[in-house]
Amino acid sequence: MSATPLLTARALILASGPTSPNAHQVIEKALQDFIHEKGESQRIDLGGRTILAMEIKLDPAHAIAIADELEVMGKRANLDIAMEIL
Repeated sequence: MSATPLLTARALILASGPTSPNAHQVIEKALQDFIHEKGESQRIDLGGRTILAMEIKLDPAHAIAIADELEVMGKRANLDIAMEIL
């Protein structure tokens, strides 16, 4: 029996805010305490704004906790961050 939870859910994380070279690191820090697998990510810096999208695989039991942590970290970094389970 494996101690690693099954990564059976996918989620899309979207972040936006003033141009920030560390937007990706903010999301990484929010995810650091959770078992997850990173997928594709895209970033656009345009007109003084950063838009970042990242796909992850996660344990569905952690989805609410991850969303809460992203919200807290986003507020600290002046980023609006949302997560959608796919």
